[in-house]
Amino acid sequence: MEGTVSDIPLAVDMDGTLIISDMSKISITKVLVRKPWLIPKVLINEISGKRAQWKRYLAERLVFDPAKLEYHDSFVEWLTGEYARGRSLILATASDRIVAEQVAAHVGLFSDVMASDGNFNLRGQKKAEALISRYGEKGFGYAGNSHHDIDVWKHSGQVVVVNAERGLLEKVGDSADVVFE
Repeated sequence: MEGTVSDIPLAVDMDGTLIISDMSKISITKVLVRKPWLIPKVLINEISGKRAQWKRYLAERLVFDPAKLEYHDSFVEWLTGEYARGRSLILATASDRIVAEQVAAHVGLFSDVMASDGNFNLRGQKKAEALISRYGEKGFGYAGNSHHDIDVWKHSGQVVVVNAERGLLEKVGDSADVVFE
């Protein structure tokens, strides 16, 4: 469903939203399957709560072609229209910056990338705080697909739901301005 058009900057989640897949899963598959001796380091970082560190560790070793990812076509088409009318688009993802910048460069619509960086995992409330500090409360729109995005939508001026996880639309309710199935 097409919905409200807005002029506030739009932050766009990557995994499950811009792309259908999840870059963490792709990284794990492409790197750890080929280099299984790296598994203990990744597991130790995950168990000790250092998710941003293992994402960076894998991102530094990942070789992938962003053109071969599966994109949410109708959403990308809508984003292209928003970009064409001058709207500022920001890729805001919990994926590592190394990976996110490659995807953003391929898509060619984003003026900025906000992402995890090896020390900071940009997800949920931390993503909300980063966007609020940059754009202010309700000063940005946000496009996402996950229950983790609810924390961001609480503070955004526009709610765009893309490829929603099961039960998410019921939780978001009438606050959704634009929905892409």
